[in-house]
Amino acid sequence: MDNRLNEEKDTLLRQIAKEKEELSYINKEIKKRKDHIRSLHLLEENRYDTECARRQYNTLLHLLKKYHVNMDAVTEEFKKATRSIHDSNQGLEFGQKGEKKAAQAIELLGDKVLSLQNLRLKYNNLDIEHDLVIIAPTGIFSVEVKNKRYNGSISEKGILKSGSHSENLIEQIRRHTNSLSRHLEEIYKKQPQMKKKLHVYPIILWANDHSTVKDYFKEVPVCYINRLEYEIFKKEKYKGHFSRNEMEDICSRLKKRRQKNREYPLCVDKQYLEELTEYCLQEPKKELEDATRLLRIAEYDLRMLDKKIERRESSLFSRLGSMFGH
Repeated sequence: MDNRLNEEKDTLLRQIAKEKEELSYINKEIKKRKDHIRSLHLLEENRYDTECARRQYNTLLHLLKKYHVNMDAVTEEFKKATRSIHDSNQGLEFGQKGEKKAAQAIELLGDKVLSLQNLRLKYNNLDIEHDLVIIAPTGIFSVEVKNKRYNGSISEKGILKSGSHSENLIEQIRRHTNSLSRHLEEIYKKQPQMKKKLHVYPIILWANDHSTVKDYFKEVPVCYINRLEYEIFKKEKYKGHFSRNEMEDICSRLKKRRQKNREYPLCVDKQYLEELTEYCLQEPKKELEDATRLLRIAEYDLRMLDKKIERRESSLFSRLGSMFGH
């Protein structure tokens, strides 16, 4: 067998070894991605509290970026579901930022007031999660925190519109104030003097400094975050007259009734996650396909070369046989 065929075979063997190594690497990458997505436990539970839901949504969106999913090449249903994830995540993000700003505003008041954030209370069929409950010397306040990206307006009927979003504030306020009032009435039902002082005042708190709200709804005060202190300490308007001990007692008793934070289902399902996994694997699967094709070509070329070598060796032995035969 001549040196040229030897060199050609060595080249093919090296190429085959390289392609097999590449295939092994790609298969490991595919397994790694599958294991990573499974390890995130994105749908391990059916329902999540707000903070956990945000983490899950962020993780889903990060996967699309991490694995370079081409959104122009996905199905319309997948695009729509991904937009819902983005919108839900953004809504939760703005809500949490609003709650944080409200908490910071309360902190500035020091010990002038007591507060309970995300206070979930159950009473018969009413299951209400209050954004913020403030217990001040002037009264008890049920605060609806609104952190909207766009400018808003509240109609005379209590309908808040901001961007394309609208919601009925009067319904929210009625549910929240009634829920809190019923709990307080039950707590102090054997203390008539205290019961007389109890009154829940609603407030709508506009938490975004970069947007404005036009208020045509005169039934409930709407105030910006930096005006909250001035609103709740209007003694001529709010007639609570609570002592410090009474404030602490109200706060303590409400805390005892506090329920675990409400949990919500994600706006994604198992089918979306399966599609997401497939899109995340598209790139390495294409590489796997290409590497497999190159390996098969190299293996075919090697077989053809081996046959060529066999024919040459057979021819050589035949000639040698003829020579020695003479």
